[in-house]
Amino acid sequence: MTPGSEDVLRTAETCFATGDHRRAEEVLRTALATDPRNPRLLTAYARVKLGQSDWASAAGSAHAALSVEPDNEHTMRVYTRALEMLGRTDEALSMAWRTVTAHPLSHQAHYSHARLLKATGRAHEAMAAVNEALRLNPSDGDAIVLRGETLEALGQFGSAEADYREALRLNPRHADAIHSLAMLDHARGKRWNAVRGFLAVGQLDPSYGNVVRQNVGAVVTGVLRRSSWLVLAVGFAVIVAYTLNEDGHPTVVPRVIAGVGAAALVVMFTRIAREVPGRTLKAVLKHRQILAIRIVQLLAAVLFGVLTAVFGAMTVPAVLASALVLSLPIVVIVGGLTGERLW
Repeated sequence: MTPGSEDVLRTAETCFATGDHRRAEEVLRTALATDPRNPRLLTAYARVKLGQSDWASAAGSAHAALSVEPDNEHTMRVYTRALEMLGRTDEALSMAWRTVTAHPLSHQAHYSHARLLKATGRAHEAMAAVNEALRLNPSDGDAIVLRGETLEALGQFGSAEADYREALRLNPRHADAIHSLAMLDHARGKRWNAVRGFLAVGQLDPSYGNVVRQNVGAVVTGVLRRSSWLVLAVGFAVIVAYTLNEDGHPTVVPRVIAGVGAAALVVMFTRIAREVPGRTLKAVLKHRQILAIRIVQLLAAVLFGVLTAVFGAMTVPAVLASALVLSLPIVVIVGGLTGERLW
């Protein structure tokens, strides 16, 4: 390795730390033009391409580096990641196994192997691999989180939670641990605990942005889907109150149902507004347009229910409530077919 190459690698590492992959690519391309078979430069270039989501170029550069240094652990792990992202899972697993075989004392090699095994549904094998990684480095927070996720896949939720909390004890800002704990809360039905966890992850690690929006959207979707039954009840109560009034019968019962239902919907919507910041909710609605329609349905039911409960049966709320009731199954069907997206 020439002194010039060392300087290039230091510059590239600085660029990696700041997320400036374009600058890293420029300096590495220049260096590789004069030293095209330098394995460390090739590996660093592969890392740049991983950061740019150019999986094929990353795999090609890492493979070229391995042709010079076949047993370089770092290069092997970079190549494994590139193969995985290309969807060449069997080859990635084979390379991960080769890395473990060549470097049996590397906790990172065992961690990478365990992560791939878990991702391909081989949880029991993944458990053995991640336990070996933790034997070699007991304080590796990433490995502790991976073991927790593997335990969760095996149905051992209590042990999984203990691992997530241990990772957070070692590093209270460990985004993966917070996210995994939030996912566990969601699986246990603790939806608002989960939302708070997802939002915390988004603040700690901006790269989780899309995941946070998807997860928060899933929770809000679940809440609003359940609210559809209450919207339906309020709509029918408004219609029944109007019908009874037209026939000269008392309307106390449907008016009470409409009022109580409207109050329950207000509580439900208030909880959503309190737990999900407006900016996040706006981003979620941008990607799940049906949710906006569900919210409009909820607010319409509140309005019709309150008007009927306070002022009695009226023609306009009853007509609009009929349209609301008819729209509910349409939204349910369209939402199910489109994944809550319209465009």
